[in-house]
Amino acid sequence: MAAGASAVWVSNHGGRQLDGAIATARALRPVADALAGTDAEIHVDGGVRTGRHALTARALGATAVFVGRPTLWALTVGGAAGVQRLLTELTELTAELAHAMALAGTPDIPSLTRDLVSG
Repeated sequence: MAAGASAVWVSNHGGRQLDGAIATARALRPVADALAGTDAEIHVDGGVRTGRHALTARALGATAVFVGRPTLWALTVGGAAGVQRLLTELTELTAELAHAMALAGTPDIPSLTRDLVSG
């Protein structure tokens, strides 16, 4: 941030290939702590497959949650039709997020706080 960046991307890009690599969700909390009090955005990807995963990432401090790898898989397996199907499923992911938020008693994204996440 001291060098002028406006955001940090938290990802273990391929880290699942290494024994003992830290999961993105575990790395997110200390990164958010380090950036507390700054205007920095925190973008995260890796392991986000459900609305609950997105809720957890936001609650741990992510400003934005990305779902990248499934897009590549969809394109590889199904071409444009595969990506279109995925986008439909991402709409379902948004619905899952809304459902998880309702179950957690959070009316909006800013209400997602760390106390919703155990561990």
